[in-house]
Amino acid sequence: MTPHTTLGQPVRAPAARSRLSYPSSRTRVVPPCRQASLTPALPPAFEAFCALHRDRYLDYARVHLPDDEAHSFVRGVLGELAVRWPYVVSHPNPSARAWTLLSARIRARRPLPAPLDTCPASQYDALVLHCLLEYSSTAAAETMGVEPSKIRYLVCSASPASRRAARLLRPDPPSGPAPGCRA
Repeated sequence: MTPHTTLGQPVRAPAARSRLSYPSSRTRVVPPCRQASLTPALPPAFEAFCALHRDRYLDYARVHLPDDEAHSFVRGVLGELAVRWPYVVSHPNPSARAWTLLSARIRARRPLPAPLDTCPASQYDALVLHCLLEYSSTAAAETMGVEPSKIRYLVCSASPASRRAARLLRPDPPSGPAPGCRA
């Protein structure tokens, strides 16, 4: 006898559960390839920060280091900033935090020249940016993360000998024979 519903329609018995097929160890299901980059994406704020400061950092580094060393130095500092970016950006003045890192790394790599070694670090930096690289007070202030009035004060309070010495700074020439010359 077939079971019926109240409407007279036959009711089917529940079907036996079908077995799910799983891939055997011989067959491997490979998801479709995606062309995703393995390079981590940098935060847009960091990319904007680099676009704003990279060239100025490079100019400052070139005063202290030969050109090829300056490029790798700035790349290394920006890489360190990228790793520390959440810490840097949590500071009330990220530009000042980044500049402190850059200038401290430069001073650790190459001590200040004799006529300027008595200047405070911020005054030395202001002299290099404003007197040697001829940045405006505003541009130097943006680079260092300070107010333009601070740059003007640091430059004006420096001795005339310090200002002259800052204008004459240049990196040491690379040691050894010039490229393309045989020793």
